[in-house]
Amino acid sequence: MEHNLDFGAEAQANHALAVLRAQSFDRKVASGEQFSPGVFVLLDEESDTSVHATSQPGTLLDLSFKTRRPGRWLSLNIQMGECDLTGRDIAGFMCKVTSEATMTFRVCLRSGHEGGFQDAFFGKRVISYSAPSTHADLMKLAERDDVPAQAPWRELMLFLPPDVRQISLKDLALFGV
Repeated sequence: MEHNLDFGAEAQANHALAVLRAQSFDRKVASGEQFSPGVFVLLDEESDTSVHATSQPGTLLDLSFKTRRPGRWLSLNIQMGECDLTGRDIAGFMCKVTSEATMTFRVCLRSGHEGGFQDAFFGKRVISYSAPSTHADLMKLAERDDVPAQAPWRELMLFLPPDVRQISLKDLALFGV
């Protein structure tokens, strides 16, 4: 899956996920290291967490974590490029997850700007447990003052619990209307 033929605002992120879905790897990854184009994990520097990532064609991503000293935060990031939301009413995502232990996590749309970034959290928490669970959430953009229509870069961030042990991301897609 070399070429991105989707032209929507969320095209770069959905293409990055399609590339990830087609890959095969099983390895340790470092904080900030793109283990698939546009996809990476960020760890709080105060943490001693190590991350192991696995993907097989047709599946998305399995992550396992080892830690003795969890940090304050841990995120799975998907780069979205500029992702121009001009003329969009809604931005949303859908995910299907499983995990060994029941947990919840929040999802954020991070928009870059000169000198930093602005985070906009989706309203619902994702719930993951041993059986596959599907979650969808959206933002009504006209009701938000924390999501600029244009930004030089954006990321979708899954803020996992800092003491997470394992999570399987079976599917993830972004959408906009």
